[in-house]
Amino acid sequence: MLKLYKKINISELKIDAEFDYASQNRVISLNDSGMKISLRDMNKLRLLSQLDPIKTIGEVNHKISQVLNISKFDRVNWLYLIEKENCLTYKKYLLEEINLTKDILTSYHTETFSLRKSLYRNLSTILDSDLKEIETPVYNHSGVSGRTSIKSGFNFLSSSKEFRKNCKSKKKENILVSIDFKACEPNLYLRAIGKQIKNSDVYNHLMDELNIKVENREKLKRGILSVLYGASDDTANRILGGDKTTLKKIKDFFEIEKWERELQKEFDQNKFIFNMYGRPIFSDKSILNKWIQSSAVDFCSLAFLNLVKEYDLKVAYLVHDDMVVDCSYEKFEKIKNIKEILEFKSNISLPVEITLLST
Repeated sequence: MLKLYKKINISELKIDAEFDYASQNRVISLNDSGMKISLRDMNKLRLLSQLDPIKTIGEVNHKISQVLNISKFDRVNWLYLIEKENCLTYKKYLLEEINLTKDILTSYHTETFSLRKSLYRNLSTILDSDLKEIETPVYNHSGVSGRTSIKSGFNFLSSSKEFRKNCKSKKKENILVSIDFKACEPNLYLRAIGKQIKNSDVYNHLMDELNIKVENREKLKRGILSVLYGASDDTANRILGGDKTTLKKIKDFFEIEKWERELQKEFDQNKFIFNMYGRPIFSDKSILNKWIQSSAVDFCSLAFLNLVKEYDLKVAYLVHDDMVVDCSYEKFEKIKNIKEILEFKSNISLPVEITLLST
């Protein structure tokens, strides 16, 4: 399973005053080399994975703070307000949370995440079917797996395909074009575990490779996705038409048990896993699916970003593994025959479908 990240050392850690029981800013040297970081910075990293922020000493002693009207940034010597034993208890808690945050710090936080976010900035404002401006979405990248949501603006993620087909560019000379990864999650996962996929259609590849016969391709697709999404064998078997042999072939080819076992071992040891790019995931519910889903979001973002930079495209919005760009006919002519997009960190290319949405 691919690992496209490195752990990051911390050279200096700043203990901001609100975390110190004497309310003093302190700097601790940890290594000869590495990054400089503060506890406030650490809390921003923790929120990215929906990990509770490290509490200040005032928040831990919130009753006293309320009674004495002490704000978060008031300089207070807590040694005079609480017993020394309580100060030592807080210090122990602080060290535990600092060590946890140090353990999850990877090149994802220092390099990859900022690249991912840049794709979702400065989006093009487009029009609906009535030629009214649609409020530009603002994407949220925090979450258990890192899958995007929309925190403000129009929610393209929950809009219908029909609505999106009828949207138009504000520029009369421009068009909206969809660039959609085909079967992104199973395609990426198989390549990440070292499988060679010869056919651009992964489901046709599996039918040929495993000699699978199902009533239709859509049933196979739903069955495979149910396996990857953590469905029970009974559920997956029912979707596939009750053929247990087919289910076993699929699970063996995808090495489901092997990688679930590896990820669960990692989680049991650390209480988190990393996705392919080093984003920490603090949940072991459907653990393989969490890894796939989280890795796919980052893959799509980075691969799309490469394409946007190469062809100087303007992004209108993204719906998971589908990016819609607002471009001229001339640029459409340049990109319309692209069959795959490469993501440079992984050196993985996945097939895409490029569709003209509106004129």
